[in-house]
Amino acid sequence: MPASPHTDARAVRRALLDLRPVRVIRLAFVVLRRDVNRMRSRLLLFSGWVWVAAGSLVGFEMLEILLGGLIAVPEVLPVVLIALALAWYFRRGIRRMWRRTTSRRAHRRSR
Repeated sequence: MPASPHTDARAVRRALLDLRPVRVIRLAFVVLRRDVNRMRSRLLLFSGWVWVAAGSLVGFEMLEILLGGLIAVPEVLPVVLIALALAWYFRRGIRRMWRRTTSRRAHRRSR
């Protein structure tokens, strides 16, 4: 009974997949795909964090007014959102810096 051509093709394919360079390339592809998926999920979480941080800083009603005003210039929207999110994230430092400058001004005025 002659061997079927499919059996030979499968054996050749299996032998090729067992070669070390092919396994290394496949492993590199799997690692790259995993890293891309992790980065995508982190970016999705970051985008959600940006919206929540910006809304909690100015209030969601004010954020709605702000976004409504940005209809004329939609390309500035990501910059504004990231700036608001960073201001929310570093708000303690910003408050501390603001208090220092206002206390210095008040101290200079009293002299």
